[in-house]
Amino acid sequence: MARAQRLGTLLATIGGIWLLGLIGMLPLPETVQTHIWPVLPLLFIVSLGSYAFINIGYNLVAFRECPEAYHELMQEIQEAKDDLRAKNVDIS
Repeated sequence: MARAQRLGTLLATIGGIWLLGLIGMLPLPETVQTHIWPVLPLLFIVSLGSYAFINIGYNLVAFRECPEAYHELMQEIQEAKDDLRAKNVDIS
């Protein structure tokens, strides 16, 4: 629960600072306050999504570097195919 509380506190603090900047309570340059500050949450979400796609892509490329996991997965796939064939399911 402590981890969730820390995350909640961090998000509330960041959200509060962003809101203060949005309503003009923080001393920000006019250009930053009107053009950059309002889209910061969207930029954060896009950055997080990009990180997730890059991380998943890298792990897919590096998967063959784990021979034990690769062979185990191939064995499970073959077992599933054999099970479906035993039940007269056509798999191509």
